Amino acid sequence: MKDTVKSSVKSSKFRNGAKTFFFDVNIASNNKKYLKITESRYVGEGEDRVRNSVVIFAENIGDFQKNLREMCKVLQLS
Repeated sequence: MKDTVKSSVKSSKFRNGAKTFFFDVNIASNNKKYLKITESRYVGEGEDRVRNSVVIFAENIGDFQKNLREMCKVLQLS
């Protein structure tokens, strides 16, 4: 299987209880950047952590930001 990640540009994470969120900007083999958001959560003793990821490509980041800002405003008004 060919590895599609050429290199990592920037990574950050934050913890929220049993969950950890990772934000990684990578460069794919076609030299395009993308954002990968991964949630890793503790399931229980003796269990592997569960991971779920979402990938946002550079050409879609504007729409992603717009929708995220809109939802953040709604949360702040609550």
